[in-house]
Parts: sequence; C-alpha cells; structure tokens
Amino acid sequence: MRSLALVLLLVLLLAACGGAPRHETLPSVTVTPARDLDGARNAASPGNFHDTKIEARDPRVVDLDIIRITAHANGPGGDPELTSVASADLFKQANEAAKAGRQRDAIATYRQLVSEFPESQFAPVSLFNIAAVYDAQGDLTSTVTTLVELVAKYPGARESIDGHLYIAALQADHRQWADAAATLSAALARSNLTFADRIEVFARKGYVELEQHQYDQAEASLAAALTEWRKAPRIDDPYYIAMAHYYRGELLHKKFIEAPVRGGDDEMVADLEAKRALAVKAYDRWRESLGFKQAYWATASGYQMSQIFVELWEAHVRAPYPRRIEVAIRPTYVADVHARIREDLEKALEGHRMNVELARAYGVDTPWSTASEQQAVTIMELLAKDTAGTYVTPGS
Repeated sequence: MRSLALVLLLVLLLAACGGAPRHETLPSVTVTPARDLDGARNAASPGNFHDTKIEARDPRVVDLDIIRITAHANGPGGDPELTSVASADLFKQANEAAKAGRQRDAIATYRQLVSEFPESQFAPVSLFNIAAVYDAQGDLTSTVTTLVELVAKYPGARESIDGHLYIAALQADHRQWADAAATLSAALARSNLTFADRIEVFARKGYVELEQHQYDQAEASLAAALTEWRKAPRIDDPYYIAMAHYYRGELLHKKFIEAPVRGGDDEMVADLEAKRALAVKAYDRWRESLGFKQAYWATASGYQMSQIFVELWEAHVRAPYPRRIEVAIRPTYVADVHARIREDLEKALEGHRMNVELARAYGVDTPWSTASEQQAVTIMELLAKDTAGTYVTPGS
C-alpha cells in the first residue's frame, strides 16, 4: 500500500493551490457513516423553490408566460369587466407563500397554476415545488405521489428528470431498496438524460444494489457510471463520479468484512492474506475517489483508507490460535503478532489525523472528518494498551 499520509498530503496541497473549494451542503450520516446522501432533498428546500431554473429573459420584455382574460357582464346592457390571470403571477404568489411559511397557500396556488395552465413552462416547476413543500413537512407519500405525477405529465421537462432522481433518492433514504432500484431503472430508460444524469443514475443504482448485496450488479453499475464520465465532453461537478469511485471501494470493503478467517494453520494464513489483498484493492479505489477533491467523498474516502488498517489489525489479533501453538507459549505468540502488525494501527492513526486536516483544508466539517477525529482517540488508546502489554487476544 502506498503511504496514506503521502496521498492525503498531496490532496491537501492540491486543495491549497486550487483556490478556496466550494462548501458542500452535507447530509446527516449515521455513527458509522456509510450511507448515501439524503441531501438530494436540499436541492428543493424552502427558499430555493426551483424558481432559479427558469431561464433569464431579456429585461426589456415582460414575459407573463400565459395570460387568461375573462369577461364578466355587469348586468343587462352594461359594459363587460375584464379580469386577467397570468401563470407567472401565480407562480410568483406561490413562491412568496412558500418562502413566508404559508405552505398550504403555496400548494393551493401551485395547484391552481398546474390546473389552469397545464401547458405553462411554470407547471412542471410548480409540481416539483409542491413535492418540495411536502418533503419539508416530512410527508413522504405525498412527496412521491406528486413527483410521480410530474414524471408522468411532463416527460420532456428538466424537472421531470430531477423528479425521477428525487424519487430514487427518497426511496434510498428510507431504505426502500427494491423500489429505488426500479425507479433508477426507469430513469435509465429515458431518452433525454445528459451524461451527468446518467453518471448520477448509475452511481445511485450501484449504491442501491450494494446495499442489497448484489455485488456483481453493483460493480457493473458503478463501472457504467465511470464509463459515462469518460465519454462525457465535460462534467462540471465531480460529485457523483467521486461517489461511484467511493462505492467501488466500499464494495470490496464489504467483501473484506464478510471474508472468514478459518482456524486451520494454512487456512488462517491464506484467509488473512486474502483479506489484506481485498483491503489493498479497496484502498486504491477510495484513493481514486479522494483525488476528485470533492469535500464529502474525499473525507469519506480518507476515513475508510485509514480505518481499513484498524480492521486489518483486528483481523490479525483476533484470528484463532494456530494449532501448532501450545497453550504455554500463547502469550509469546500474542506479543509477537502485536509487534508485527502494530504499524497498521500507526498508519491508521496517521491517516485519521490527515483526514481531519483535509477537512480543514476544504473549510468544512463532515461526518467523516468528525468520525476520524473520534477514531484517532480510540487508536491512541489501543496503542497505549499495546505498549503496556495489554493485548487483544484471539476470541476476545
């Protein structure tokens, strides 16, 4: 394995030389962070109601999109009274209501726009924003139902694609893996996806398949994400490319965790070597993700590249006693094993410290950098016990 510190230091230098990196909106992650982002919902959080998706128009032109004029008679023989409603005005009113926290009014006005002006450019945006309001209220069923309506009614709209991906993200957040996989497969069947869309869909699909332990399918989907990336003329945001690399590493990590260590002498040696080989491959994939300098996935990869050394250390110190080792010499055997693999703990400590520094270089705190900070303390305690001769033993 190439020196972890050297790799992380290189990224620190690249980040420092490349100007101030943009700050990411980071998701909440469990104590052992290994979940997909639930931050997809933040793209449509209150205050950002997708209104910026409407293209800027010539300021000399007043674009009301569609205007409906209705004549009302003021009694027999009276002059008719004209009233007008513009789709753009309704959209503005709905946005203002949403930003003011009047969600019921916002939904009603967005709905009025969709009902009265279904052909308006604001109609698909309104459905997306209705879903965002429901999502902010924690109403998963209404959120997904509205997004399904958006996807069905406006297949050619950009918001329809965003809605499809939004559904998949929500389903993954709620661990509805089979539903998320079906949604992503349906999204892939669309003919109007950009390269960036396809990268995201394949990256998310690989993650969902990984969570279902469908390792071959996950490997194929994540590889497809990278294939799309290599074909693309330009991708401005490396987020999902870094994500695909990260989960390719996590796929091998899962295999590492699941690989047994048997009790026979030759079997134990072979199994530990197999684990180390998987760890090396996972490490290299995480390193590729780290190289994209995307704050969340860089610190995620830095964490895993460090923690894999702890897991290797545990695999060795907890492996069964070899049959040839007599009970009387087991203490000597344990001390020898700890002496030989102590460097794994030292590498892990160095890596976690560097990951904390990496987050500082990006100007962020992520769940991963916080976890690295905590793991560094745990590893120092393990090293102190190791120095004092208080060893972890097989089976303990």
